[in-house]
Amino acid sequence: MWNEPLPEGLSLDGPVRLSVEADVLPDGSFGRELLVVAGDAVHVVTLEGDAAPCVRLEVPFKELAEPKAESFVGGGAFEALRDDTRIELVRYTAARIPRFTAAARLLGKWLEGEDAPVPPDEERRCPRCGLPLEKGTRVCPTCTPKSRTLIRLVAYLKPCWQAALGLSAMAIANTALGLVPPYLQKPFMDKVLVLPAGQERPLDERLTLLGVLVLALLGARLVMASVGVGQAWLASWLGNRITHNIRSSLYRHLQYLSLGFYDKREMGTVISRVNHDTGSLQRFLVWGSQELLRNVLMIVGIGAMLFVLNWRLALFVFAPAPVVAILSGAFWKKIRFLMHRVWHRWGRLNAILNESLSGLKIVKVFAQEPRTIARFDTRSEDLANTGVRAERMWAVLFTCLRLVIMLGTLLVWYFGGRYVLFKQMTLGELIAFNAYVWMFYGPIQSLSQLVNWCSRSLTAAERVFEILDIEPEVAETEDAQPLPDMRGAVRFEDVTFGYEPHRPVLRNMSFEAAPGEMIGLVGHSGAGKTTTINLLCRFYTPDEGEILVDGVPVRSIRVADLRQQLGVVPQDTFLFSGSIADNIAYAKPGATREEIVRAAKVANAHDFILRKPDGYETHLGERGGGLSAGERQRIAIARAVLHDPRILILDEATSQLDVQTEKQVQEAIGRLVEGRTTLAIAHRLSTLRNADRLIVLKNGEIVESGSHDELIAAGGEFSSLVKTYQEISKVRAIQR
Repeated sequence: MWNEPLPEGLSLDGPVRLSVEADVLPDGSFGRELLVVAGDAVHVVTLEGDAAPCVRLEVPFKELAEPKAESFVGGGAFEALRDDTRIELVRYTAARIPRFTAAARLLGKWLEGEDAPVPPDEERRCPRCGLPLEKGTRVCPTCTPKSRTLIRLVAYLKPCWQAALGLSAMAIANTALGLVPPYLQKPFMDKVLVLPAGQERPLDERLTLLGVLVLALLGARLVMASVGVGQAWLASWLGNRITHNIRSSLYRHLQYLSLGFYDKREMGTVISRVNHDTGSLQRFLVWGSQELLRNVLMIVGIGAMLFVLNWRLALFVFAPAPVVAILSGAFWKKIRFLMHRVWHRWGRLNAILNESLSGLKIVKVFAQEPRTIARFDTRSEDLANTGVRAERMWAVLFTCLRLVIMLGTLLVWYFGGRYVLFKQMTLGELIAFNAYVWMFYGPIQSLSQLVNWCSRSLTAAERVFEILDIEPEVAETEDAQPLPDMRGAVRFEDVTFGYEPHRPVLRNMSFEAAPGEMIGLVGHSGAGKTTTINLLCRFYTPDEGEILVDGVPVRSIRVADLRQQLGVVPQDTFLFSGSIADNIAYAKPGATREEIVRAAKVANAHDFILRKPDGYETHLGERGGGLSAGERQRIAIARAVLHDPRILILDEATSQLDVQTEKQVQEAIGRLVEGRTTLAIAHRLSTLRNADRLIVLKNGEIVESGSHDELIAAGGEFSSLVKTYQEISKVRAIQR
């Protein structure tokens, strides 16, 4: 945490401006130290167990320069210059690297005289368990109570409350009718078959009563069957409707989450949340919840009937209840932990499946089928082993519960038999009571199985809600303003950004693109070119600095307005399953056929489209299967033409094309960039020559800027890149 409280008994001169805890001592052992900026000095305070805190190092603030957080394998060190000598202040583990990186930037600003405030503490921890919370959420999945998950599920009933109310009424009616047949056994025994001593009833009257009882039993069963059919019909509709709403909410939320959410996740695990977890939830909502409700109502209703028939015997029936509760409580935490592990391994298995099938061509090219199969088998075996452990634990619990429940049944038979022998109850009452006992223990045993099902479903619900609780990192501000008429002026002002804050990819980047100007971004792989356009598209938010469009910070522009004026032609073109026309019109679904054809002609795509079997209605497979790289690229250009953006981004759009295809794509790009502000990432000289200005990046910083001829004449970084490219081109020409 920022501004860690100073230990008692430690006194430093001046107010404390910053206090950060390190967890490694100078000798490399684990221990606690504080880096404290107080008054006019930087202090390093060592905290060793119960010993008094001591100031290990004190350096006047004005003697320090260039503070830096160095990252090593497994940790890092906070360093600074003092008298032109770099000194080490504190060491820390990898978990503290982001904190000390931010502290180094803050301290650097203070040393330059800037009155920068201490940034808010972004690392949040669960107040109950202390585990770090995922960025963008305040909900701890480990400590979330089941009751909270159930309440959130119940909230989805609100739009369908009439159906839920009707379903509850049917469940109550069905339960009440189910209590009738056992009760009819009492008059059946005591008034028809075996009359109590001293009572006589004519045979005709007993036969009539027998018929009435059988008809009453038949009527109860028929009504129960009718109510049951209606209950099942309504339950299936309600369960599927709620699951649809949850699945849609999850998918909608996934669409608006920032790319940073997906950077560190396997796509298969995300797909597992949408498919597998919501599927498990659906099965529970459709059938499990109804069984759960029915069993609970049966237990309550039968319990009441048992006390009505004989309250003393009823106490023996409920005697095992405390033991059942203790056993269930003892097993619950372990089972919940295993269920989370099962779902986690399901996600890992789906991730392998998604990855291997998506990259099936590469697998076959390198003949890695056995390796891929082995990886899948390993993940599948992990899932199977975890599932075995969970099922075995449930088996042990169920066996114990059955034994305890059997004890209650034996007590009822023994004491009930004594009551009949001593004339304290009739045989019919005992038969009816035992019928209710078997009915009572049936729901309890089913309830145990349903608790298993419920725990699995609630675990799935927790995983779904865990995603829903994550907030987008790139969120639109409440006062975001529309920008429908964009001119296309782009300006980067001292932008610093890293996908991990302690490892910046861009450092203090500043440049400007005038409306209609074409800017080329040049540099080695990893220099920060793609990151630059990702920031402009607002896929990520800069850690420092500002990006402005038409003089307005992109943070203050509505995301929809910004992206409607952005067009991207990527290096790896992604096309969707569907017709060629649908893919061209993806950014403008209401486009007419004339507009689609006009865009295709501008992109030099019209001729090859007409050569396809079905022309513009030719169906494409996944990711544009059936088209060459050049054809896919021209479809992407046609898509951008139809979109008609004010700002165009070309991400190495011709890097994978042959000479003839490149010429056609270059002609299309030449027509596309007219009148638009264009940022082009390119290695090909043909693309670079068309740019008004080139910006050369190296290690995330701008090292050169100017026209193609100016940079060649300067003989700097760009000139070196061009020479390297020319040499590679000669080698390729010889090989051909």
